[in-house]
Amino acid sequence: MQTLPSFDELKKLAETAPEELEALRLRMSEEIIENASPAMQPRLRAQMSHINQVIARGKNPIHTNMLLRAELQQQLQRFARSLTAPETLTEHEAKVMPFRRQA
Repeated sequence: MQTLPSFDELKKLAETAPEELEALRLRMSEEIIENASPAMQPRLRAQMSHINQVIARGKNPIHTNMLLRAELQQQLQRFARSLTAPETLTEHEAKVMPFRRQA
């Protein structure tokens, strides 16, 4: 497995070659997913897709970091709820509405 470069190297990449930093992020993420159990890979790919969508919405690096932090905060809140009140994660109920055709 590839080793994450030092903070200083990552900072330099961000300043001088952001496309290389992005390629490194994608390459290392893919490597982690490939080394995960086959049962976890679909969930990790879905999470990676979601992260990529959040990153794509960012207008600049600071905005992107704020969006990612908000996503992480939501995940941590959901995790905390799953530990303290797991029943709240499954109590959502959909109301089924009949489909009516226009005459």
